[in-house]
Amino acid sequence: MKKTGIFAVLIAAALATAAFAGCSDRNDSSSSDSITRPRTGENIPSETEPVGTNVINGELGKEITAKDTAFTLNSVVSTINSETGEHFIYMDITLRNSMSKEYTLSTLNNFYIELPDGSEVYSDVRTQLYAKQHFNDSKYYTDPFNIPSNGQFSGLIGGIVLVGDIKEFKLCFYPTEDDARAKGTVIKYDITASDIIDPPAEVLK
Repeated sequence: MKKTGIFAVLIAAALATAAFAGCSDRNDSSSSDSITRPRTGENIPSETEPVGTNVINGELGKEITAKDTAFTLNSVVSTINSETGEHFIYMDITLRNSMSKEYTLSTLNNFYIELPDGSEVYSDVRTQLYAKQHFNDSKYYTDPFNIPSNGQFSGLIGGIVLVGDIKEFKLCFYPTEDDARAKGTVIKYDITASDIIDPPAEVLK
């Protein structure tokens, strides 16, 4: 009887230890989950203004300031693809960055052409391939291009392909700065045939 009583006590102690260990494991797991679980709102993209809600009318050759960007569209340059008859449109721009950090822009993300019927035309990689063959590397910049902090970028960029005999359109620029999605503001330029020039001699190879 004494032996039976001792065994009963040992078994009861073992079961109690196992039960305690099980509770301890559950508590540790719960604690670990609370540490590693993301806080509410983490990894959710920040909201931006609807695209193009703030329209600024620009004038060729005149500086426009939006946010921390001072932008000038110096000229609109056009060449003709001899094989297809398409017009390749490039932009000669100056952009001053008053921010304390550098950021990157591209023709594809920041520029487009709005046609008279309201349709939009965006960057075409063929224009960059053409420019690399025919334009001076010190004057032409392929995508993407960097805007230095507290500095200035100047050069020929683009371009965009226009099909047919289109002589009037709006050239549009999003001053997104360091947030490529921040397209609430757009600067629009009314371009006519008299505003479009051939590539200057210093641009050509």
